[in-house]
Amino acid sequence: MRRVTLCTTLLALLGSAFPALADDVLNIPRAEHAPRLQDYIGGVPADAGVEVKDFRQNKPGDGVPSSLETRAYLSYDDHHLYVVFVCKDDPKQVRARIARRDAVFGDDGVQLMLDTYRDKQRAFVFTVNPYGAQMDSRYTEGLGYDFNFDTQWVSDGRLTDDGYVAVMQIPFKSLRFERGDMQNWGIAINRIIPRTNEFVYWPYITERKEGFVQQFAAARIEDEIQPSRNIQLIPHVTYRDAETLGVDSAGKPSMRGHRRSEVGVDAKFVVKDSIAVDLTVNPDFSEVETDEPQVIVNERFEQSFVEKRPFFLENSGIFGLPVSLFYSRRVVNPQYGARVTGRLGRWALGGLLMDDESAGLLLSGKDYGKTGKIGVARLQRDVGEQSNVGFLASDRSVGDQYNRVFGLDSRMKLNDNWLLNAQAIKSKSREEGDFRRDGDLLFAQAIRGGRDFTFDGQYIDISDDFEAELGFVPRVGIKQLYQKSGYLKQFPDAPWLVNMGPTLTAYRTWDQKGDTQDWSMEPGFVVNGLRLTKIEGNLIRGYEYFGGRDFYMDGFKLGVSSEWFKWLGGEVSYTQRETVNHLPAPGLDPFLADERLFKLKFTLSPFAQLRIDQSFIWDELRTRHSIAGRDSDSKVFRSTQSFTKIKYQFSRFWAAHVIFDYKALDSDTNLFLIPRDKKLVTDLLVSYSPNPGTAFYLGYTDQQQNLRINENPAFVVRTRDLDLHSGKQLFMKFSYLFNF
Repeated sequence: MRRVTLCTTLLALLGSAFPALADDVLNIPRAEHAPRLQDYIGGVPADAGVEVKDFRQNKPGDGVPSSLETRAYLSYDDHHLYVVFVCKDDPKQVRARIARRDAVFGDDGVQLMLDTYRDKQRAFVFTVNPYGAQMDSRYTEGLGYDFNFDTQWVSDGRLTDDGYVAVMQIPFKSLRFERGDMQNWGIAINRIIPRTNEFVYWPYITERKEGFVQQFAAARIEDEIQPSRNIQLIPHVTYRDAETLGVDSAGKPSMRGHRRSEVGVDAKFVVKDSIAVDLTVNPDFSEVETDEPQVIVNERFEQSFVEKRPFFLENSGIFGLPVSLFYSRRVVNPQYGARVTGRLGRWALGGLLMDDESAGLLLSGKDYGKTGKIGVARLQRDVGEQSNVGFLASDRSVGDQYNRVFGLDSRMKLNDNWLLNAQAIKSKSREEGDFRRDGDLLFAQAIRGGRDFTFDGQYIDISDDFEAELGFVPRVGIKQLYQKSGYLKQFPDAPWLVNMGPTLTAYRTWDQKGDTQDWSMEPGFVVNGLRLTKIEGNLIRGYEYFGGRDFYMDGFKLGVSSEWFKWLGGEVSYTQRETVNHLPAPGLDPFLADERLFKLKFTLSPFAQLRIDQSFIWDELRTRHSIAGRDSDSKVFRSTQSFTKIKYQFSRFWAAHVIFDYKALDSDTNLFLIPRDKKLVTDLLVSYSPNPGTAFYLGYTDQQQNLRINENPAFVVRTRDLDLHSGKQLFMKFSYLFNF
């Protein structure tokens, strides 16, 4: 066994004997052996490590002691950091599910947060629920949590007669930090108690200040620990047997069967302990679930969807900016890719290179069908303790056509409450026929954080010719002012009420000539109570210039959400407003109509292994006056979306689920451009995933649509019901992580 210095031994003994105080440096002692969960049930061993206690609330009571006793014990050895949590509670009141990795939202749990570079801007976050289910993420000031981060570590948990115990074993090679004779990190330890809305921390972290990581305590390991070598290889194999709607060699519609096997590999190499190099050949994009439902019918501008493909997820926060210049869903069909992310001192860097075989399908002329080449580069420099400046460049080239974007950005912390964000961006595009366009974008944002009064004010100026093909900028040629503010009065002595107060969201948009395009004013009131209960209401007043006409609109919105019962949580909202029909039938001008929008979402978990998620959206547009031969209050369209996911978790690693994703549009084609459409997608999946990288999936997908293939002449007919199984697929995937 490695010889332990006298100094380290004394620190270990002192750490075991005395609890850490929030104002002191937390000296983490060396462990004689890895902690065992069973040793902490009913008592605490003498060699438990340094003890952390006296947790205080961040929410709902700022600085109030935790309502439940919590203690954490930290230690380390040559290869791991250990944390054991002993949480007192009534086990019948604890909210927890046996869940797969990264699916512990809404559960009781504990967290360890490490600022390993002590830059007071970024932190690794490790979360464990009472059953030992784990979640990891990266937190960045100004951007929040990046839950796409994944690394290798071990966790366990168990309910006890007086609460629960949870253990974390985090390899040093799963972290990023600089080598040295000792390590000085920032640290925060957190317990989440959903039924009382409590987020309790050691050290005390207040909402009265803007900024989170800056409030961490100091932690010290007085030893030369090593990040160690970290090389990962993940080969993966996928087999598909599918039948889909297509056309035959004669151009006639038919169901076509095809079988395909795919082999690929993902690799990760860590350079200089802090730079991660990721390579992929034939990226593993087979594990893609149906998108969550959202309102997209009659929306004037493009809506964003969450990325789910593994290669784009990890460390994606390095490319995150208030105005998104890299929206990874723009890359449709890559065959290879390389990514570099990491830190060197006060510098953060990121880079991405890949192809896209689908890029040329969006073009015309000689570049149609060509493969796109994509590159993104990111560089950021910390300034002072809580500010930074950065640069991002992107290039998307297809043949002779390209779109290039260059941007400077900054985040400046002014004081405990105020910060400023800014971006200055230039785009250059070359299109077919050597036609060139240059554009500019300027963005400024002022944010005030605090417990009572919050404010977010933004200004953006986008020229007519600005284009970011790899970004998400749904509108160009505008200037816009936006603000969102609120004041919450706290009620620390109320039995149920946490806080309440008014809110205001407003914006105004002009074109580059200075003519108003739209504006909106939404005053509201919000009430927050225990058990994550929220009641809010908004009045809606707005204006929109569209199709050469002025439209003034009124309405309201009501919403309620709660997790009052440990087995049930949900939210419901209803909106009634006047809105513009942006997609009128041919020959009709846009007209004002009445919209009624109802949303329902809930999670039902009657016991630890079973989880049922249900989302439902009902969106209807009706005429306000007689038009196109239709009376007032006639239906323009009715859109219905239902998403049901039933999942049974046999263990933390084995699971099975079924998803029913139904979408239906019932429209009057005399009033609305899009015809009737129905689709039902059914997904069945059995999965085994013991860690990020190693997984086995066996699944079946069936898609039904309101279509029918007419025989003579051959064409596809739209019907009223789900008459055609337009896509079926049986697939199997296996991947395995080799860690060196």
